[in-house]
Amino acid sequence: MDRLEKMNINPYTVPGLVPGLLGAGILLLGLMLLVRSLRAPARGAFDARPPEARGRLALTLALCLVYGAGLVGRGLPFCAATFLFVFAAIALLQWPERRAGGQTARGLAFAAVCAAGTAAGVTLVFQELFLVRLP
Repeated sequence: MDRLEKMNINPYTVPGLVPGLLGAGILLLGLMLLVRSLRAPARGAFDARPPEARGRLALTLALCLVYGAGLVGRGLPFCAATFLFVFAAIALLQWPERRAGGQTARGLAFAAVCAAGTAAGVTLVFQELFLVRLP
C-alpha cells in the first residue's frame, strides 16, 4: 500500500491521530492522578465520605447522561449543547459554596464565561484542527 504522503493526504486526517492524541492525554492525566494518590493516600472507603459527595456524584452522572443522550445530536448545535452542559455543571456543582459565600451572581458569571470558552474551544479544535464534523 502506498504511503499517505504519496497519496497527497493531509497529515491531520491520518487515521488514528485523534484517538492517539486522546489516548496520550488520558495517559498523562492518569499518571498525574497516580502520582497524586501516591503522595496522599486515600482517607477511607467510599462509604466514609459525606452524603453530599454521593449527591454530587449522582448530579454529575445525570448531567453527563442528559448531555450525551439528550442534547448532543438532537437538533441542538454541538456548541450550544456543550455550553449548556458546562454551564449547568459548574453552576450546580458550585451552587452550595457560592450561595453560602453570597457569591451566586459571580458564580453564574464565572460558569457562563467558562462554558462559552469551553464550547468555542472544543468546537474550534475538533472542526478546524481535527476536521471532525460535529452534530
